[in-house]
Amino acid sequence: MNALLLILALFSECLAIIFLKLSQGFSKRLPGLATVAFAALSLTLLSLALNVKGFEMNVIYAAWSVVGIAVIAFVESFWKQREQWNGRNIRPIGTMARLGIGLWLAGSVVYGQLVTRFVPATHTFASWALGLIGFPAVVLAWHWWRIRRHPARFEDTSLLSFVLSVALPLALYFTWWYAPAFSAASDAVLLFVGGSMLLAALRGSAGCELLALSNWLLHRCDQIACAVWTPLDSLEQGGSRS
Repeated sequence: MNALLLILALFSECLAIIFLKLSQGFSKRLPGLATVAFAALSLTLLSLALNVKGFEMNVIYAAWSVVGIAVIAFVESFWKQREQWNGRNIRPIGTMARLGIGLWLAGSVVYGQLVTRFVPATHTFASWALGLIGFPAVVLAWHWWRIRRHPARFEDTSLLSFVLSVALPLALYFTWWYAPAFSAASDAVLLFVGGSMLLAALRGSAGCELLALSNWLLHRCDQIACAVWTPLDSLEQGGSRS
C-alpha cells in the first residue's frame, strides 16, 4: 500500500508540473485549475504515504525531489524545442505523458507477474497473448473494415467516443472483480493500452490508445477521441500557437 501511495503521489506531481506549464503562469483557467487539483492530490497522497510503515521519510522525500526536478527539466527542455515537433500530431508534453503512463501500465503487469513468479502459467500466457496479439488483432480488423466502408480519414470526437475510450478499458480491467474466470483480460488490457501509448509516443501520432498500432500498419492517421489525451493534446497545441 505504501508503494502504491508513493507512486500515485509522484504521478500526480508530474501531472501538476505539466499542467502548470500548460497554464502559462495561470493565465489559462482549465490548466490552472488542473494544476491546483493535481498538486493538492499529490500532497495528500504524499502525507498518507508518510503515515504508512515501510518507507523511511528520507527515501520518500528523496524520490519526491528527484522526480520533481527531473520532470521540470524535461518539460523545459522539450518546451524550448517545440518547433521540432511541428510535423507530429502530439507535442512534447503529450509525448512524455504517453511514455510515462505507457511504461507504468506495461511495467505494472511485468512486476506483478514477476512477484507471483508467473503463476498460474495459463493466466500469464493468456494475458500476454490477448494483450499483444488478441486485442490488437480485433482493433486492426475493425479499423480495416471501417476503411473499406469509408476510405476517407475519420476523426470521431463525439461524447460517445470519449465515454467508450474510458468504459471499455475499465470494463476489461475489472474482470478480476466481476468475472474471475476471464481475469487474464485485466493484465491484457494494461499491456495493450500501455504498449499502444508507447508506440504513439515514439511515432508522434494521436488517435488515442486504440488506433496507434492499426494506424501504423495501415498507414493511416485516423482518430477516436480519448477522454485524457484529446483534451491534453488540444491544450498543448493551443499553447504552442500562442
